[in-house]
Amino acid sequence: MMSKVVRSRIIFVALIALFVLPALIAKIFLVNNWYESGVTNKGQLIEPRQSYQGLGIVNPYAGRQWQLGYLVPPQCNEFCHQQIYLLGQSHIALGKYQARVTPVLLVSDLSDRTVLETNSFQSIEVNDAFHQLVSDFELVIVDPLGQLVMRYPLVESKDDLINQNKDVLADLRKLLKLSRVG
Repeated sequence: MMSKVVRSRIIFVALIALFVLPALIAKIFLVNNWYESGVTNKGQLIEPRQSYQGLGIVNPYAGRQWQLGYLVPPQCNEFCHQQIYLLGQSHIALGKYQARVTPVLLVSDLSDRTVLETNSFQSIEVNDAFHQLVSDFELVIVDPLGQLVMRYPLVESKDDLINQNKDVLADLRKLLKLSRVG
């Protein structure tokens, strides 16, 4: 038979191991990069954080609206027009969240401005600093505070374009559901 002292020490060590061991194992997993976090967003987060104000761009929807923007390329071909059409369709598909989002065309000095005449979307003038973050043909989600949140790079085919717009909708719905701003 064990003495009470030995038995109580075993229980004490077991209790310490019970609480310390999981933390130690977690630390080992994190340090060795064995853990892959689950990501639910489909777009690419824009990091480091950037805002319209930091880039020297005027935000006409400051504090009021989320923006789903499309950076117009220098030459707007059929694929570009298809993306602009799907931008409008994505806005319609937002349903109850539609009033919180404004589809916009982001135009730079290089952009094909004839697109502005054929579409009813609002436009925002962007500069070269913005153009270095977001490339031509890309969609971008901007929050009401002017923070650039996510971007969606150029896709190759029309089928990929439809899937990308489904991804944009999924991400935007999640953001709007969780956000109290705008």
